[in-house]
Amino acid sequence: MAFHVPFNQRPSNGRRGPVYIGFDPPRRKFNWWGISGLWLSMVSLLTLGFTSPVPLLISLNGLRKKKGPRKAAAAGTLLSLLGVGIAGTIVAFTIAAHHQHHQQRIESKNARVIAKQKTKTKRLLTVAVDELETYRDSHDGQLPSIIDSNMLVIKHVDPWGESLRFDGHGDHAIIRSAGPDKTFESNDDVTVKLDGKTESSSELLPL
Repeated sequence: MAFHVPFNQRPSNGRRGPVYIGFDPPRRKFNWWGISGLWLSMVSLLTLGFTSPVPLLISLNGLRKKKGPRKAAAAGTLLSLLGVGIAGTIVAFTIAAHHQHHQQRIESKNARVIAKQKTKTKRLLTVAVDELETYRDSHDGQLPSIIDSNMLVIKHVDPWGESLRFDGHGDHAIIRSAGPDKTFESNDDVTVKLDGKTESSSELLPL
């Protein structure tokens, strides 16, 4: 029994294919998840990638479809991952900048505190110098011995909890605070010079 083949169903390239009689040929399925994910992934780049997780999930769902094209879903997945990377980079730089700013604020605060402590220490050194000058002026420019001088200055405690120290150098003396690191003879010592005759600290035997 012969069947009529409609003109629009006849192969135009000479190849033989299935002939559908009485109903339309099946249409190729459309991957709406992939198209939607691709479109939204391009839009998410305008937000610097902060909305990229949404199209990423949609595109991944499009990749799961076994029927229908998945190229759009693959492209949407890649663009979404790019957006997530951009957003992640921005967040990482923001956190690093905030941490650096916080550290600078702490260092600035500590510097102000140390500056105030050093100012207080200088006033403390002035008081100790006045006491020694009183002795010197009444003894023809002679300062007390190293031991006696230290007995006078150790009663003065700096803001870091350490007593002052007296160092004799023959023709002058140095009264010093150990400073913030609480270590004598370091770069942050707070010192004052006092003119007057005294024995040298280097001549004394170490205790």
